[in-house]
Amino acid sequence: MPPAPPSPNPRSPQAPEDPPPSYLALCSHTHLFPGARCRLQGLPHPEAFASAPESIDIHLRFSDGTAAPADLRTDPGTAATLTVAAHTTAAGTSLAESAWTVKEFTPRQDEVELTIGATSPLPPLPAPGTTG
Repeated sequence: MPPAPPSPNPRSPQAPEDPPPSYLALCSHTHLFPGARCRLQGLPHPEAFASAPESIDIHLRFSDGTAAPADLRTDPGTAATLTVAAHTTAAGTSLAESAWTVKEFTPRQDEVELTIGATSPLPPLPAPGTTG
């Protein structure tokens, strides 16, 4: 019997990283704009997250009942950025993929309220063969 293939090295650049956790965020409007607010739910430690946000995946639910996946990225030295996938509102308006700065993270009981800032350039696509 041939030997089993070696296990991937967790420090190898080819090894997939654990995906960031995913959380629901309820948005107060049908779309995002500067000043819009979304309530991030289900965080294990909302106060700690609000003071030191981490990168997570978010499932945005808008006030018209539509939803879109989003990525919150908090890279050191840059503003937190929320990248939202293209989606269509309940009224039929198509919205392209977009990125927004997050101006503020405010703890609200067991949730964290995100206050949306200005639009931001979309992050670069990962290089072929990498995860990102």
